[in-house]
Amino acid sequence: MANGQLTDTRKPSSVTDLRSPIPTGRKFCSRLHKRSISLSKNTLNDDKSSLTSSGDGSPESVRPPRRRFLLKQRSVDNIVAPSLTGLSPISTRSVPNSSETKKKSSSGKRLESADRNRAPSMDSLARHSLLAAQVLHLIPAHKARERNYLHGRIAANSLLGSIELEKVLPSREVRIYVATWNMNGQAPPQGLNPLLLPDGLEHVPDIVAIGTQESYPERFQWEVTMQETLGPSHVLFHSLAFGTLHLAVFLRRDLIWFCSVAEESSFSVRPGTAFRTKGALGIAFYLFGTSFLFITCHLTAHQDKVKERLNDIRRITKSLELPKVLPLSRHSRDVTDNFDYVFWCGDLNFRICRPRTEVLNWLSQQSFPLDEPHEFTSEDQLTSNLSSGSVLRGFEEAPITFPPTYKYDPGTQNFDSSQKRRTPSYTDRILYKSRRSGPSGQESVQCLEYSSAQTVCTSDHKPVWGLYRSPIRPGIDTVPLAAGLFNREVYLEAIKKRAAAMDQRPDSSTVCSLQ
Repeated sequence: MANGQLTDTRKPSSVTDLRSPIPTGRKFCSRLHKRSISLSKNTLNDDKSSLTSSGDGSPESVRPPRRRFLLKQRSVDNIVAPSLTGLSPISTRSVPNSSETKKKSSSGKRLESADRNRAPSMDSLARHSLLAAQVLHLIPAHKARERNYLHGRIAANSLLGSIELEKVLPSREVRIYVATWNMNGQAPPQGLNPLLLPDGLEHVPDIVAIGTQESYPERFQWEVTMQETLGPSHVLFHSLAFGTLHLAVFLRRDLIWFCSVAEESSFSVRPGTAFRTKGALGIAFYLFGTSFLFITCHLTAHQDKVKERLNDIRRITKSLELPKVLPLSRHSRDVTDNFDYVFWCGDLNFRICRPRTEVLNWLSQQSFPLDEPHEFTSEDQLTSNLSSGSVLRGFEEAPITFPPTYKYDPGTQNFDSSQKRRTPSYTDRILYKSRRSGPSGQESVQCLEYSSAQTVCTSDHKPVWGLYRSPIRPGIDTVPLAAGLFNREVYLEAIKKRAAAMDQRPDSSTVCSLQ
């Protein structure tokens, strides 16, 4: 799978006089501030002057509005290509040079009226696809002389050190979104917002991890669909497929420079079978100085197979070989003890030990989400084993206040009406674990919300998702860095699909592309 790297090449704005001496200190900052405020006014003045001066018919006198700059390179590939030039501090759209402006002024007149009426779909796409303009601070030479290699490598001035951490994450914490879904081998619905961007989210989380079981067989298309839903602010950092299991980790694009390389491992609880449907996948990496492990699994099915499921978990924790190259503070045979924070999600297949009719009668009297966990929680096979400590020690689960997620008649909200008539159960779960716990739990993962996507009906399972908050601490640059790598193929294909969808909106008009 090919990985890519975002770059953002900017040239000085056309309004900047490059021959003037370069100011320093407070004057420099003040001038930058004034320029950013005045540029928007100058843009409007330029538009007006170009319209009023068009009467003389001279190409030199016609200045096309800045709103037409994106038309120079209309294709989506060029929107994210590193060859974009002429970016001003207040615009993320490509700016043609003066010679090209003169040559294309006549064609610009014909496009001008169409552009004014055109919905700002591609403008919005370009703005959100490119990095926001930033002012680079001057680096005093004496500070560079005072630093030696060792100091910059392990201390606060390193790429993963405390100074950089507070610049990128002032609160020293990240929001993590974890979702699990048994897809029943079916294609995902047209809209994935209920799964990836549910109503309970106020902001798109920094890390998004999606684990699926009995996954849709078209892996690339599934990853593109997730990328398209999340948008250009996030990238597919790493993904892994094994049999019918799939795990994908998306990161906020600003954070990919501060991550280690991603490591992966897989394990089948049914060795020797040609079609692996039961097992586990793991993806591990560092963000600054904090290590993460994401696991998704599919355990042995059927109501009475509790011991088999518990044995599956024990084998998985001992068989996932992670980390491989990433540094360890201590090594344990239990893979979940080797990382700061672990998120374990999947179709764990644990059931409620109550008769079907009793559970259905109770469900008919409830309104979800519940205010507090219900009485059947103690009858859940996984909950009782977590409480006894017989498996997954140190793991927690947020209170369950949503309806059972299995089993439904596909395409409906009705529980299983087949001859097997299975008891509604919470087979799909998300657990989390913190290795460190400071005073009052400052260094522990906190669950902010735990819910299900009940409106997704393509499978006999409902997706389950959780939103978590995790502290981040500084690191050192000795870890093998990912250097901004991500899945560029998935990213570009998703951007094209978003652009095509925006162009098909009823309120958008067609504008030709100038290549």
